[in-house]
Amino acid sequence: MIKNIDKNEIKFLPVTQEDIVLALDRLTRFKSPEIAFYRVISDILCKYLLSPKFSKKEIQNTDIKILKEYFEMIWNCSVQKYAPESHIDNDFNKFLYDELNSVYCLNEEIKELADLNINISGVLDIAIDLYGYDSLPVNIKHLVKNRYRQDEAILVREKYNLLFPVEKVILCEGITEEILLPEFAKIYGYNFDKYGVKLISAGGKSQLAKLYCGLKDELKIPVFILLDADAKETANSIKDILRDSDKIYLIKHGEFEDIFSLNLIKRTINNRFKNICECRISDFKKSLPMTKILAEFFRIHELGDFQKAEFAKELAMNLKYKSDLTDEIIFIINEIKKI
Repeated sequence: MIKNIDKNEIKFLPVTQEDIVLALDRLTRFKSPEIAFYRVISDILCKYLLSPKFSKKEIQNTDIKILKEYFEMIWNCSVQKYAPESHIDNDFNKFLYDELNSVYCLNEEIKELADLNINISGVLDIAIDLYGYDSLPVNIKHLVKNRYRQDEAILVREKYNLLFPVEKVILCEGITEEILLPEFAKIYGYNFDKYGVKLISAGGKSQLAKLYCGLKDELKIPVFILLDADAKETANSIKDILRDSDKIYLIKHGEFEDIFSLNLIKRTINNRFKNICECRISDFKKSLPMTKILAEFFRIHELGDFQKAEFAKELAMNLKYKSDLTDEIIFIINEIKKI
């Protein structure tokens, strides 16, 4: 366990510009604050603090005030080296802390850990100089846009179609929903980034249930859970712990792929394989899951293996009209808007 020592005895290397930008990126992503803050602080201290020297295992047993003291000193001295004209903006730090507190349920330990007195504005200058604004992660762009508009975060997000601050979360089962649901919503006029909608693909029904169990106690913002029709058991297990602010929706007609517009599927295949084959809507009107119908169509016409993710990307490229949205897709989007 690290004990407090005289500041004159603390020795450290300056954090590189790349690492300090990465640290800010990790602190402001949509990620559990407990994981994010401990990871960033331990990474910086273990890598750059020379005396006293300690391992990551010792971090958890060290007084938070001491961790913050070391971390703030290393961070601020490093930023000052690269951006000497910058300074600590206490109002901006409070804005970020309040934003974090509005999304997550923070315990007292994490509240204390997250209440950092660090130079963030200087890191934003470093980030822009290093990578250029257009190449920055969306959460860093959010900070840049709000640097001088701390009281206008939502207006800035809507103006620039930035995801942050997040206002609601969608949990879905797979990659197809992750790729296409935001595109369907955008065509309908509900841009997820503009309205702060964060979509998370869980990678399966059981994983989704586990993910929700963790998020429901961590988030203050509402969660919309989208499940395939065969996930009734998963839905029932979640309903027992569902918060009042959250909602579960089971697709009525099978899987997510089963509620796609047949016109959109036809256009996508014909555009991609126009020199090989041509399909008709009747090719897809069968009493089978759409993924099986498509896999069989690809096999018969020797189009290679049907890949759900790749086909979803192709559909997104061919999505043009509101008429490409089926009634159930529109219903789902409206339900997301309501929570």
